[in-house]
Amino acid sequence: MHKLDILNEPQRIAANHVEGPLLVLAGAGSGKTKVLTERISHLLSIGVPASEILAVTFTNKAAQVMKERVQSITNQVVLTTTFHSLGVRILRESIHELGYQNTFTIYDQKDSENLIKSCLETLGFKDEKGSFKRVKKQISDAKNALISPDEISSHKDYFREQKLHSAYVLYQNKLKEYNALDFDDLLYLTVKLFRMSEKAKDYQHRWSFVLVDEFQDTNQAQYEICQFLTQKSKNLFAVGDPDQSIYSWRGANMNNILNFEKDFPNSKTVTLDQNYRSTNMILQAANALIENNSRSYKKELWSGLGDGDKVNIHQFSTDREEASFVVKNVRSYLESYAPEEIVIFYRTNSQSRIFEDHLLKWKVPYMIIGGLSFYQRREIKDLLAYLRLIVSPADFISFARTINLPKRGIGPATQKKLEKLSEELDLPILTACKRATLSNKLQIALLEYLKIFETGVEMLKNNALVSDILKTVIERSRYMEYLKEDKETFEDRRDNVSELVGKAIEWEKEREEPTLFAFLEELSLKSALDDKEAQDKCIRLMTLHNGKGLEFDVCYLVGMEEDLFPHINSKDSNENLEEERRLCYVGMTRAKKHLYLTSAKYRLLWGSPRNQRPSRFLREIPSEFTTKRKREEKEADLPSEGIATGECVVHKNFGKGIINKRYQTSMGLTYDIFFFEEKVTRSLVAKFAKLTTVAI
Repeated sequence: MHKLDILNEPQRIAANHVEGPLLVLAGAGSGKTKVLTERISHLLSIGVPASEILAVTFTNKAAQVMKERVQSITNQVVLTTTFHSLGVRILRESIHELGYQNTFTIYDQKDSENLIKSCLETLGFKDEKGSFKRVKKQISDAKNALISPDEISSHKDYFREQKLHSAYVLYQNKLKEYNALDFDDLLYLTVKLFRMSEKAKDYQHRWSFVLVDEFQDTNQAQYEICQFLTQKSKNLFAVGDPDQSIYSWRGANMNNILNFEKDFPNSKTVTLDQNYRSTNMILQAANALIENNSRSYKKELWSGLGDGDKVNIHQFSTDREEASFVVKNVRSYLESYAPEEIVIFYRTNSQSRIFEDHLLKWKVPYMIIGGLSFYQRREIKDLLAYLRLIVSPADFISFARTINLPKRGIGPATQKKLEKLSEELDLPILTACKRATLSNKLQIALLEYLKIFETGVEMLKNNALVSDILKTVIERSRYMEYLKEDKETFEDRRDNVSELVGKAIEWEKEREEPTLFAFLEELSLKSALDDKEAQDKCIRLMTLHNGKGLEFDVCYLVGMEEDLFPHINSKDSNENLEEERRLCYVGMTRAKKHLYLTSAKYRLLWGSPRNQRPSRFLREIPSEFTTKRKREEKEADLPSEGIATGECVVHKNFGKGIINKRYQTSMGLTYDIFFFEEKVTRSLVAKFAKLTTVAI
């Protein structure tokens, strides 16, 4: 049987497609990765050279999966990469056309923020709370929208922001001076290269067939890269789903997929609506929800896996009752399912705490996806900054980070002096340091610091292993002595440093050419989610945005309340409200067998107690697909007097609280009350407590 025979009819049509633009509308769980890999396999089978095929997606993990599947089917290797890695590849070859050196380093978010802060200080702007992060976000948005520093002052969205214009100009100049790129430059400068350089048109002949996954998530820069690369061949194979467009806040433009037929004339469209993940009750509930959005492309997901269980909708009196139910329910499923097949989704990160409390109480192992990445930890970033200076002596941000690790007495004033000298001599910061004249004590300290990099550069010339260079840096910098200054964190941080050395050794074994350049480049391109591939047997907790592309046997969407989900920030915009609904749709379609949607009448929200209304999304799911239950204390056997569960009360000593539970004890009616100020639950006897009810 030919491998294409295992596909359903729409999948087969897509996989068999050869020339011309094609849009594949791939519903959740409809086998889009299979279609992408089978289409690549088909191209190879008809004689297209592997070197002429390019597949692009958004995460390193997705790119690796696709690459491995193609290789296992065809025994050939096709370039399968992320947009940012593609940008690095092109810029390493051709960035000299823009006046940069090909040995540029890549700044991460924190490095970029530090440089923005420095630029604002240089320009004399006050460091108002959150100001530099806001300016960084605006510059990032501008780059992704392909707005240059020169254009930003006249742009309709930014023309009143004089601070932004000055900061953007200086920031970009400083990056170029330090021979560094930020993450957005990997796309922004790639497009700039395509626009400005005649030589860049060579890239239009390099790849005859371009395949792009998650097309609905492309921003303006990514979209223009796709257009440029396929301008000659017209062979763009775009796979995506407008109903899963949930990243507008980071520049994704859903119009890129909606305008596909207009922007790519003579294109064809194939719709994949058979879902291989979920049962029909879950899919019908999700279909009904998303029908409330205005949609250019409509599809009805269906499954051959049977009807399955109805969607469980539960409303609780308080957020604590909600968390208690979810965790107890999780424990019951652990008898039948592996922990990693169970997930608790929430809209905002702050919602995790109460579930963590209950999971810890019941000793249920869990991990939070999207928390602090290993590569974002302080000690890891410190050592990577040392390594970056070895390959790029002009990297001032890495210099500023490492010059006092451990303390050498070279404070901000001396650093400014050294930076100024670097500018005046037009030399990289490390080279300029060799010509600096300082006090005897500082001169000795500076020379000792510079010897670290002289040794590193010498090792680099002699093709030393990355792990050996790293171990030398750790030893010569006396970094472990610096870590010992904080006894409480020393053991954890020491273990992390050991883990980084282990990572370097492991990485070297997997690479044909394990250069320090490549090592730093790969770590710079890692996404937070890629770093969180779970190894332990734990249930998952994550925001809905982090759930994209994943699937679980048992899913809980918690906090389904107005102002929380949909989020309060979406209330005044129909466009934002529709994106919130798409986010709910994405969450629901992660579930394979069991789906729970939960809410609470009362919760502590943004530091204040609040009465909550159920989310409109719950009302938009027809009752024939759901099982609805209100979970409140059964009080039939309790006296009618007293205060009801869910009421807010005040106690003379303990302050304001909420009644979570009522029950009889030997002393009469008793309440379990959660007190806001202490954040503890107390059991109080009604006749002694002298409680008064108040509004929340």
